[in-house]
Amino acid sequence: MSVTSIYTSAQLRFGQGPENVRFQDDCYSALNDAQRDFCTIRDWGFLRTTSSLTTTKDTRTVALPSDFGTPYNIPGALRITSPSANSGDNIELMPYEQWLSSTDFEDGTETGTPAYAYILGENLNLSPIPDAAYIIAIIYHKIPAAIADSSGTITIPTVYEEVLKKMIYRRLQDAGWSSAQELAISDDDIKRLLNNYARMDSRKYGGATFNLAPSAYTRSTV
Repeated sequence: MSVTSIYTSAQLRFGQGPENVRFQDDCYSALNDAQRDFCTIRDWGFLRTTSSLTTTKDTRTVALPSDFGTPYNIPGALRITSPSANSGDNIELMPYEQWLSSTDFEDGTETGTPAYAYILGENLNLSPIPDAAYIIAIIYHKIPAAIADSSGTITIPTVYEEVLKKMIYRRLQDAGWSSAQELAISDDDIKRLLNNYARMDSRKYGGATFNLAPSAYTRSTV
């Protein structure tokens, strides 16, 4: 599934030609909005990816990958790979709210091998504060890259093309474009397709895992 094929399909559906720059701009906007909504409706397996983070000595925070969307919140999703003495050590990821609910609000100044982490904004916050440069492998769900022209890449697999087109056409209708042929798209139809695709995604990549937050965490102390 390419941007060009989606755009060409929309042109035919709405009776527009390549000379209509406004339709082209609206089509790219609709594609980005539809892809974003599709990708954020659940943690899709096809969005799961990995990256490496390198900490700085005596610095608690490390920047998350630029395409970071949501954490893959299972044991081992954060794992130290270097130095070798700590290779394989897991870092436990906790919700920020759970961190705040601790009776010991202060993060402290203890340094050592990171064992716990929480996400705040675009950063991963570690405890204890890294006492060296650690490399941390992270598994997460990425966000789709923005598409500005036909050279962009659609993140959603081709197998889900039907619902993506419907979501795009629906947005173009909302933007005031009339289809050359009668076009009836219902929310129920889109919801049905998304539910079917969710089952397909679970069979291929595994179902979602839900983890209850523990009642307490070990915190770095002053």
